[in-house]
Amino acid sequence: MNIKFTTHVSAALLTSAALLLTAGCASTPPTAQKMVISPAGTVTTYHRKSSGSLGSFDGQVVWTHASSTWDGKPVIAFGAPQAGVSLHDPVHFGQLATLNAKGQPVMSFDPPIDYPWPLQVGKTWATQHTVTLYPSGNQVPVKIEGKVESWGDVTVPAGTFKAFKLVWSVNQSELETRWLNPAEGLATIKRHVERSAAHPQGAGVLDAELLSRVVPAR
Repeated sequence: MNIKFTTHVSAALLTSAALLLTAGCASTPPTAQKMVISPAGTVTTYHRKSSGSLGSFDGQVVWTHASSTWDGKPVIAFGAPQAGVSLHDPVHFGQLATLNAKGQPVMSFDPPIDYPWPLQVGKTWATQHTVTLYPSGNQVPVKIEGKVESWGDVTVPAGTFKAFKLVWSVNQSELETRWLNPAEGLATIKRHVERSAAHPQGAGVLDAELLSRVVPAR
């Protein structure tokens, strides 16, 4: 009886250990090497609520992905009537510039502002950029410092997604938290931005959550 009991206990312990090891492997945070680019024609819709220097708005913002050019080179354009156009490098996904709703340049970034590839939980980064402001032509230095804080579930109106959570500051007066899943081409699932009174444009708050994404049929 004692032998059988010991055997059963040992088997149970081994099974439990195997399950724990399997679960541990399954929950290991991934490494994201790059952003998977959604095809042209993809439409992503967010609910945005903002105030202060980030603009008084509470409603839907609809972004459409399209091909465009910047300085004679092909780029990806994410355009929304409510927010203008964001231009990105089609290879590394770095943000090159922003345009207003009329297609006129607002800002450009040198070097482009990008996520710290490859993304890994715990990774920190610090980058320096020069922002050119149009049409004045003034150039402003920008320092970004951030960390890849975690990997896990984030729930928004569009559903529940696995996502990296990144937190970064801009010149110590703007703090952003963003959830994204590069493997699914989701550069933004959810974001929260806070500007302090020390920001050149004053204090402000912005929240955005993914409502839907429609990828064109191939």
